[in-house]
Amino acid sequence: MPAKKTNTLDLRALLSPAQIYIVPPGQTKQAVIRRLVELICQAEPALGPEEVLREVLRREEGISTTLDTGLSIPHARLEEIADFKAALAVFPTPLPDPVNPHHAIKAMFLFLSPSKPEFFQRHLQILAALAQTFKPEFMDELAQLPAPQDVLAHFKPRP
Repeated sequence: MPAKKTNTLDLRALLSPAQIYIVPPGQTKQAVIRRLVELICQAEPALGPEEVLREVLRREEGISTTLDTGLSIPHARLEEIADFKAALAVFPTPLPDPVNPHHAIKAMFLFLSPSKPEFFQRHLQILAALAQTFKPEFMDELAQLPAPQDVLAHFKPRP
């Protein structure tokens, strides 16, 4: 009997400590998005931060990407990248979402996907893995961690 094939998506593969931001109090959602875009663009110099920010904010217009669990997932699909890019913000103090103040942001996972059709399935897998991983208790645990490397170490691969 062949071994059962598992479709494991390890979100850690999209992050490094340099792409994790522990958010100090007093930040706005837009300022945090800007910081996450900067972190991605520092690791990917071919990307222009202003253009990437414009695409992410365009996607955010009128509809919040913050789930009722407290996870915000701003994202964009870009022609100029060949692989997925991501950055994570952890909010020790939750931030009310400006579009829906009843949802407090506890974590923000910003990711960029290649816009080619063959990447769309993986895009959906990332969204599913985020929803599966970022449960309220997981985000509460992340909020207690003092440093980006501690946050990254807290992730476990999900089947």
